[in-house]
Amino acid sequence: MEKNKSIGAKFKEFALSTLAVNNRKTVYLVLVILLIGGISSYQNMSREAFPEIQIPEIYVNAAYPGNSPEIVRDKIIKPLEKELNTIPGIDEIKSTAMQDFAVLNIKFDFSVSPDDAKDLVEEAYNDAKTDKSFAKDLPFPPTIAQMDITNMPIINLNLSGDFPVQYLNDKAEYLEDLIEAIPEISGVEIRGVQDRKLKIEVNKFKAEAAKVSFQDIENAIQNDNLMMGAGNMSIDGIDHFVVIDGKLNSIDKLKQLVVKHEDYDDVFLHEVADISFGDTDTTSFARQSDNPVVMIDIKKRSGSNVINAIDQVKVVIQEAVEDGVLDGINYTYTNDQSNKIRSQVSNLENSIIFGVILVVAVLLFFLGLRNALFVGVAIPLSMFMSFMLLHNFGVTLNIMVLFSLVLALGMLVDNGIVVVENIYRLMDEEGMDSFDAAKKGVGEVAWPIIASTATTLAVFIPLALWPGIMGEFMQYLPITLMIVLGSSLFIALV
Repeated sequence: MEKNKSIGAKFKEFALSTLAVNNRKTVYLVLVILLIGGISSYQNMSREAFPEIQIPEIYVNAAYPGNSPEIVRDKIIKPLEKELNTIPGIDEIKSTAMQDFAVLNIKFDFSVSPDDAKDLVEEAYNDAKTDKSFAKDLPFPPTIAQMDITNMPIINLNLSGDFPVQYLNDKAEYLEDLIEAIPEISGVEIRGVQDRKLKIEVNKFKAEAAKVSFQDIENAIQNDNLMMGAGNMSIDGIDHFVVIDGKLNSIDKLKQLVVKHEDYDDVFLHEVADISFGDTDTTSFARQSDNPVVMIDIKKRSGSNVINAIDQVKVVIQEAVEDGVLDGINYTYTNDQSNKIRSQVSNLENSIIFGVILVVAVLLFFLGLRNALFVGVAIPLSMFMSFMLLHNFGVTLNIMVLFSLVLALGMLVDNGIVVVENIYRLMDEEGMDSFDAAKKGVGEVAWPIIASTATTLAVFIPLALWPGIMGEFMQYLPITLMIVLGSSLFIALV
C-alpha cells in the first residue's frame, strides 16, 4: 500500500485518460459506436472524382443584331462596365465586343458566393439600363449565368435505330420524365434533335389582291390562338371550371383560319400564304460511330453521390427496357463517370490498405508483437472516427480526401507509439498493474503528445486559408489531415 502511495505521488494523471480507465465499459461502447458509425459513414459518403468547388464567376451574353463591334462596345459593354466597377469583391472583368454580340466575364473574390455574385451583376445591369448611352432596342434582355462545374453531365444515354428522329425524341422525352424523378438527378437535356417550327410564307401578290396586310394575318393568329376561361358551371351541385380551347394545334386548323372578313366574304390563310413545318436552325449535333443519335445528357444534383445517381439511372432505363418502351431501339452509355470514380477510389483504397499493412509491419519489427498490435488498433479506430466527422461536415470522398488519408497513415500512429511504450515501461520498470500504468503512463506524456499534434496541425492552417480557386481545391487536404490527427490523439488518450 505504501509503495502504491509513493508511486501515485511520483506520477501525475491526465483527467480524460483516468476517466476512460475508470469507465471501461463506457469506452467499449464508444468504440463500438465508432466502429459502426465509421463503417456506415464511409458507405454513405458521396463519391466523386474531385471536390465540388463553387466558383464565383459570372457570364453576361447580350445579342445586339445588326450592329458593329464598336457600337456594341459603346452601347452595351461600356455602360455595364461602369456599373460593375462600383461592385466590391470583383477581381477581374473581361469584355469582348463582336459583330451583333457582347460577352462579359466577371470573376469575383471567393468571399462572394456564386448566387450573391449573380444578384450583384443583375443589379448592375438594371442600373446600366437607366444610362442614356445604353442600348434601348435590345431584342431581348442579356443572359446572366454563373459558372457551375457541377452542372456537367455525369453520363450520356444515346438512342439510335431505324426510326425517324422525332420518334426517338418522343422516347427520349418519356425517359426524361422518369430520370428527372430520381432524387439525385438535377436535370436532363436532350441533344441531337432539331426543334420544329411553323413557317408561314405570305404570297405578296395574293395578299395584295385580297387586300390582306401582314398586320391582318398577325392579328388573326394572335386573336384565334387563345385558351381562355369562361366562368364556372354548376352540375349536380359541383362547380366545374369552363375553358374555351382555341389553340391552333394543327396545320389544317391554321389553314382554315379567317384572316379577313369583309362584305360577307372570308379570306382564309391558305389562300394568301403557304404553311409548312420545318427545322429550326441547327444548334447541336449528336453522333456515335458516325451514326446520328438522340443523346440524353444527365446531370446530378450538387452534393449527391455520383455512383448512386448513375446506378439509379441505369435501373430506371432497365425497367423501361423490360416494359417495352425501347423495343427496337439501340441504347448505349457514354461518358460514364461512375467507372472512372470507382477505379480511382478503388486504387486509393488499396493504397490505404497496403499502407496500413506496411505500418503494422514496421511497428512489429521495431516494437514487437504486443506493442504493435495495440498501436495498430489505433489506425482503424482513428479512420472510422475521421469518416464520421468528415461525413457530418458534408465532405465527399474524393481524390484529395483519400490522398490525405494516405499521407496521414504514418502520422496517426505516432501518439499511440509514445503512449503504449510508456505504459509498458511503467509496468516493467515500476511494477505497476495495467490499470495504474495506463493512468500514470498517459498522464506522463499527455501534454507532450498534445503539443506535438498541435504543432503538426498548425503547419497546415496556412494551407487551409490559401485563397483563390487553388485554395478551394487544396483545402480538403489540411482539413482531412487535421481531422485524422485529431482523431488519433483522442484514441491515444482514451
